[in-house]
Amino acid sequence: MPLKKVCVNSLGAYMEQVALIAQNCSVNSMCPSILWFRGQSNANYSLIPSLFRTKARAEKKIGNYTKLHYAEDIRTQHYIAKNFHLLSQEPSSRVEWLEVMQHHQVNTRVLDWSESSLHSLLFALEPFFDGNKYKEDSRKKCAPCVWILLPKMLNKRIMEYLQQDIDLQRSLMNDLRVNKRDEDKILKNFEKYGKFDMYSETEETNHIDYIFNLSSINDELLRDRNRLRELLIEGGVINPYYYLLARIYSDGYVLKDRKLPPLCVVHPYHSERIKAQKGVFSVFPFYKEQSQDSNLRRNNINLDAMEFNCMAADCLYQILIKNPQKIALEMLENGMNDSWLYPEMPVVSSEIENHRIL
Repeated sequence: MPLKKVCVNSLGAYMEQVALIAQNCSVNSMCPSILWFRGQSNANYSLIPSLFRTKARAEKKIGNYTKLHYAEDIRTQHYIAKNFHLLSQEPSSRVEWLEVMQHHQVNTRVLDWSESSLHSLLFALEPFFDGNKYKEDSRKKCAPCVWILLPKMLNKRIMEYLQQDIDLQRSLMNDLRVNKRDEDKILKNFEKYGKFDMYSETEETNHIDYIFNLSSINDELLRDRNRLRELLIEGGVINPYYYLLARIYSDGYVLKDRKLPPLCVVHPYHSERIKAQKGVFSVFPFYKEQSQDSNLRRNNINLDAMEFNCMAADCLYQILIKNPQKIALEMLENGMNDSWLYPEMPVVSSEIENHRIL
């Protein structure tokens, strides 16, 4: 299905489009669909994490370990070593560290989103608020947009795919070191859970169904593999599909193709900045490099991007911002500025001294 795009030229029109998308995607008019937003100053930038823009690739590997894994590992090791003392609460898992790193310009396989349409619009129009970081030439080239994602729909498709792909289930179980009889038991439990329809989407949890805390899953499942193995075999009090999610999106199991899209997750807030931005995230899996990929990249086509994924494409909308300077001024008139994004002393000081649009 083609990507859905629309243009707006005022703050009011932007808000109307967001409301219209929410209404169109809602089953119940009294319970609007959950939308995530990502503002970008250039509409031509793909939805792809910064680590996947580097030269490291998931091609040659030892076991399931590739150069892309190493590129993530070495960044994470150095970031933890030099910033551990600055955090009031230590991230409990790799994916939590990636979220913190992402917010401080380290290349990761995490793409950040916001639960707020207005915060994301501020990100898209940031060149018109920050004259120190962005020069006049940047504003002239600015073609801002806001991407909108349906996280619940996307994650539901991931879960449905995992229920059907028995070969992938078997491959991921290699890590458990189980014999053939126990493997068959686990596969049977996967089948039972698939039929159980555990995600009933009741009225009470409809707004958060299918949107997972991957770090919590990682902590609960992967730290004690022996306990995990026994629970999966006996069908204990554990959701077996959480194990698959943790292996693919946290451990970084290399997928043979690009059928599975990124997973939409919530994480603990580790800074006032992430909290202020209402940050949420999509975590990309590692895709095996294909023979034609390098040629496509030379033509500025990267198939890792979300908009090229067959499951994700029709979960996305793109709002193109026309006359961005006018909309930035309308935001400023309504008390919205970049101190919403960066609640830190220098930014607030700048707000006091520089109440204008560039």
